[in-house]
Amino acid sequence: MHIPLFTAVHKHLTNQNISSKRLLVITGQLATMLASGCDLCAGLEVMARQQDHPRLKKILDEVHETVKSGQPFSQALSKYPDVFNPLYVTMVKVGESAGLMRSMLSSLQMMIRQNIRVVSSVRSALIYPIFLTCAAFSAIIIMTTFVLPRFAAVFHASNVPLPTLTTIMLDGSAFMGRNAVWIMLGLLVFIVSTLYLLTLPAVHKYTHAWVLKMPLVGPALQLSYVVRATQTLGMLIKAGLPLADTLLLIRDLMPNLYYRQFFSELHEHIAEGKPLSPDFERTALFPPMVSQMIAVGEQTGTLSAVCLEVASFHEEEMQDRIKILTTALEPMIIMIMGGFVGLIACSVILPMFKITSALAH
Repeated sequence: MHIPLFTAVHKHLTNQNISSKRLLVITGQLATMLASGCDLCAGLEVMARQQDHPRLKKILDEVHETVKSGQPFSQALSKYPDVFNPLYVTMVKVGESAGLMRSMLSSLQMMIRQNIRVVSSVRSALIYPIFLTCAAFSAIIIMTTFVLPRFAAVFHASNVPLPTLTTIMLDGSAFMGRNAVWIMLGLLVFIVSTLYLLTLPAVHKYTHAWVLKMPLVGPALQLSYVVRATQTLGMLIKAGLPLADTLLLIRDLMPNLYYRQFFSELHEHIAEGKPLSPDFERTALFPPMVSQMIAVGEQTGTLSAVCLEVASFHEEEMQDRIKILTTALEPMIIMIMGGFVGLIACSVILPMFKITSALAH
């Protein structure tokens, strides 16, 4: 049984993972070599020789040998689906058949770069709040497991009645101290079980809907999906790929279940001869502007240019949403965690006043 997250972690730890940035580099290098008149086979050989990543070097060597033996470049790439996804392979295949390999590689380079920018924007918005939360929880754990027990001995020795808040905190701290191992094991089991449940298709129906409805986070993620979908649609139509095949590729790129379902239905309707815009108009997954622009693109025959323009516009809006998300999350986390720290501090300070008063009398 393979859980995607655990598989990804294993690849990172064993240096088997090939990042999008590395893929961007080799795609750009190959496009540059072809533009300068270099042969594809020779270009692959040079790239494999200078590659410092062990697994990528091996893949490039094997791809070079496959191409050298007379097999298509796209067929060689398709043997490594975890590195070259179906979209990448399909665009290379279109480039082979149309004699536009350099142009397709340049388009892929642009798509990968823009996708990296979108993903990086979302990650950067979430990393700092997550780090802040972890730091605050660590401070709370240290105070409850190390600081409070030291004061407990002083409080009990004073024989002064303790406030209810202090009693609750001391009892909780004592419980955590006695059962620290079991609490850690229980927390670990909870995290692993949650991660496993999140990989189950039956759970995706609820978690993927919940993510889209989350305040602040949901709109930012939704815009990132809109940017990825419209950008890919525009690029693939511009590359000359049939619309039906394009929709299936976009469906497989979408990380959210509801977007995948939308593009599956869209593919079925296109096969029936229906236009794109009515489906975009009916769904809440895309802003109203998208359906209006796509309708214009269909009527004027400029669907590719319209989709790329829509992607560019919504990418700017997504960046604004991410700034709002970051700006809102930081004070919220600080206030919530500060409240917990304040409670712990009060539980220590209040008995001190009672002890001082008792000593004064």
